[in-house]
Amino acid sequence: MIQCKLCGTPLGKEPTTEELEKHWKKHHGWHWESNKDKSPQEALLKKRD
Repeated sequence: MIQCKLCGTPLGKEPTTEELEKHWKKHHGWHWESNKDKSPQEALLKKRD
């Protein structure tokens, strides 16, 4: 299960870029504004080793 690193919301096993973007814009607008150059994956997902 993949979780949002900002709020810990479960995002499913393989969230699509679209799903991630929707969550990001809806729940983390402040973060979205200052991180537009990042992909939703980079911004929302914890790095997996």
